[in-house]
Amino acid sequence: MKNLILLIMMWTMTLVQGTPVMTRQGLLRQKNRQQFCASLLNFNNFFYSMVEKRNVSGIPADMSIHWKTGNIFFTLISDEMKMSLQVLHPSGECELIKVAGLGQSTCVDNLNDIIYLATDNGVYKYKEDGSLELYTALGEDVMYIAVTSDGTAMFIATWPQNRVHKITNDGQKLEYYSAVPNGHGLTVDPRNNIFFIATKTSYILKSGNTVPIKIKGLPSDKMIGVFVSRSDEVFGMDENSNLYIIDADNANARYLGSFNVTGVNSFAMDSADNVLIGIKGGIVKFNAYENNPCADFEKLTANSKKGKKRHSKKRKQRKRTTTTTEPTEEEDSEE
Repeated sequence: MKNLILLIMMWTMTLVQGTPVMTRQGLLRQKNRQQFCASLLNFNNFFYSMVEKRNVSGIPADMSIHWKTGNIFFTLISDEMKMSLQVLHPSGECELIKVAGLGQSTCVDNLNDIIYLATDNGVYKYKEDGSLELYTALGEDVMYIAVTSDGTAMFIATWPQNRVHKITNDGQKLEYYSAVPNGHGLTVDPRNNIFFIATKTSYILKSGNTVPIKIKGLPSDKMIGVFVSRSDEVFGMDENSNLYIIDADNANARYLGSFNVTGVNSFAMDSADNVLIGIKGGIVKFNAYENNPCADFEKLTANSKKGKKRHSKKRKQRKRTTTTTEPTEEEDSEE
């Protein structure tokens, strides 16, 4: 009996010495890690995690991102429904872009690192020092703009008819698209297919065609925008942050997953495929990971659970052993 008690004491001391002491900081890191992994989203061949929300004083619309600098350009709609052009820097600083007249939307030519501004007095180039240079459509009330992937031409939608024109980079008007009834959400893919949104419903005007087609597989009255990623894939998002990939050839879309954000007004993707979502009062950023950032943590958690089960079984076995009493002398004599 004494030998058994001594053995148990030695085993307990070994277990205590072999188990690292978890500090308060360690517990906090473990808790944060658990929360991070529990909220991880997995779709579109990526793992997504919300990393931050940058507050803005209004509703961000028509977001575009300069991939080289990480600057986010957008139209800020105030509670009084006044519009202004803003740039959100990676540092978190939000800066007003001053234009002559009314700034209405932005567009980035990431191939040539040019930022364009749509105003009620034409289209301007925005330079790094904050200065502006008139580009085209002087005197036109330009609502929305989109640039071809090679930067050689621009599509502009003017007010009040929202007429869509194609203009060369030297300002020459090439084509007028009377079939496009509304230039909201104007987007052009590398094959010059034109995407636009009318009454929150997405349409495509295929290159060379004259009649727009409603994109199948997307919800009606809920779409907020279309975006072409760095890999030239076309994505759409609705007001409930559901993400879709669009097949321009067949004019249909496939649901990928949701970011679980409501009240979405705009979205965009940066050069690393991170997703930015504009909602009232802020811009929410989801980092994209090609590989599961929680793979090691999940493996460690699984091994920890297995270890706890093994220790629990051993404790139960020891308990049964220690509760078994030795026979007394009277019992021995009776036998």
